[in-house]
Amino acid sequence: MGSCLSKKINDFINNERISKEQFNELKYVAEITNFNEKILNWFRYLQSIEVIGWRNKLVTKKLCQIMEKEETLHFYALFCPSYIKGKGEAGFRIDDVGNTTKNGLKTLMDITRKTREIGFNCSNPEAIFFDIALEQPEKTVNMLSDLDINIQNFCKYVPEGMNFSLLSKKFPELMDIVGYGGIIIEPLPVDEVILARIIERGRKFYELFGWNKEKIINRSKIIASSEATVGNIIRHHMPNAIMVYTPTMLERAQVYSGKHQNDPLPIVFPKK
Repeated sequence: MGSCLSKKINDFINNERISKEQFNELKYVAEITNFNEKILNWFRYLQSIEVIGWRNKLVTKKLCQIMEKEETLHFYALFCPSYIKGKGEAGFRIDDVGNTTKNGLKTLMDITRKTREIGFNCSNPEAIFFDIALEQPEKTVNMLSDLDINIQNFCKYVPEGMNFSLLSKKFPELMDIVGYGGIIIEPLPVDEVILARIIERGRKFYELFGWNKEKIINRSKIIASSEATVGNIIRHHMPNAIMVYTPTMLERAQVYSGKHQNDPLPIVFPKK
């Protein structure tokens, strides 16, 4: 059976040389979808644009389950505000948005377009602006007029055919639970390994602001708790939607699944 399936995969990819990891993933997708060629074509596309090693087998299975339903697919991405960087700085950019944001919007649109070309029905992709759990809220909560300008600048880059939402408006309960300041849940909704990754990866970013270790750890706990809460809301309200992960800090993606790491949110990781 294994050798027969391997031959079918080789025929499917026209005997193209691909990595062992990619080949084994296609075999796995073929096994759980009864060799659904449309889904296999989509994963071939995904393999060509994705960062290797961040999407695990459980997420792959979840993606297959969504696609097998043959319902309309919905791609979305979460976008954080653009902040002023620099030691001792706090506040939002009001001149423009960063390249990470611009590239993320383009990628979200490109994935939706290509998925349609492969043969799937897709609703308009959705850019969701993460206007809660702000950085340094003790300062930035007094700069909400600048946040409004940042949002207006963001909207200038939302392409035609893409929907835009504020997270606080899309899921109003999040303002009550998380708010601008963010929350810390005890015990934390992620394990120590994931938290340690967030702290280490975040350290390089927050040192740009001159933060000490204690402040970085506290912010990391707020991120873990707040984003896991957002993930739970998305899980409930958007069970069949697929997140396109656009931030540079890939380590934080696991946080959205919180305590449900064995039933993760479906997230894909396009190259930046």
